[in-house]
Amino acid sequence: MARILRASCIFALVCVIAISLSVNQVDALDYNYYRKSCPQAESIIFREVQRYFKKDPTVAPGLLRLIFHDCFVRGCDASVLLSGRRSERASAINARLHGFQVIDAAKHYLEDACPRTVSCADILAYASRDAVVLTGGKGWRVIAGRRDGRISNKIEPEQNIPTAFASVNELVSTFAQQGLNTEDMVVLSGAHTIGVTHCNHISDRIYNPVDKTMPKDLLKSLQKSCPKASSPTSLVMDRKSVHKFDTEYFRNIRAGYGLMTSDQGLYREDFTRPIVDANLNQRAFVNRFAEAMFKLQFIQPLEAPDGEIRRRCQCRN
Repeated sequence: MARILRASCIFALVCVIAISLSVNQVDALDYNYYRKSCPQAESIIFREVQRYFKKDPTVAPGLLRLIFHDCFVRGCDASVLLSGRRSERASAINARLHGFQVIDAAKHYLEDACPRTVSCADILAYASRDAVVLTGGKGWRVIAGRRDGRISNKIEPEQNIPTAFASVNELVSTFAQQGLNTEDMVVLSGAHTIGVTHCNHISDRIYNPVDKTMPKDLLKSLQKSCPKASSPTSLVMDRKSVHKFDTEYFRNIRAGYGLMTSDQGLYREDFTRPIVDANLNQRAFVNRFAEAMFKLQFIQPLEAPDGEIRRRCQCRN
């Protein structure tokens, strides 16, 4: 009788382990995660990103900034998409985040095609890649199967996202906390080639005392555009080809025409200057950027059974 009972217990344990392994295999992150459950997912997302990009090219840098600000806080779990007075979106550092409407549109059509299947975190991951492709950059393989987080805290972005005034050493430290090295940090800064900044982000360089290393013509131009730090003027960081994913951002830095301290500092430091120079080549830059974004998508992804698949990206279920 004891042998039978022992054998039954062992059999039950094996069954539990087998079921557990099966669940993990189904829910594990995968490059073809939606192949059966929602095969049209990527095409729907690309269609919406492209549709909005044609109307407003600024959604491309907006989507890239969204995924950076999402992944650097609690990992890539779409917590930045949740709205509310105490959510990450309410943080001062996230005040000008842009591109939410693209994610919401893609989610709307995905819910029609495949209800409760595609997470908002995965939509953002695909959309950020599509934004780079549409501006002339190189795509990368996106792993999917992330779940959406339920927690979004207003104070956490300030604690995890570097500011425009950050030194290079501070940037290196912040990126290292996310598993990204110094080269990744410099390369990913190249996303600013399609980005804009604002007067308050360069206030440490153009008002008393001014940054004497800034070219006089640039200083004069910026002071005219930004009579006050609170001026709402948008300042393109790549004045020659703002909607093209190219190397002009790095060329500007090399010439001393970087706008923010966190940008120009990359060429002042001996250990980051060679990385900037290495990315003056277009092919090298787009390849390295794709590789760095591939790494970024693995920052603390939320997997089943944790989290949820939101019906609407701005709200918990």
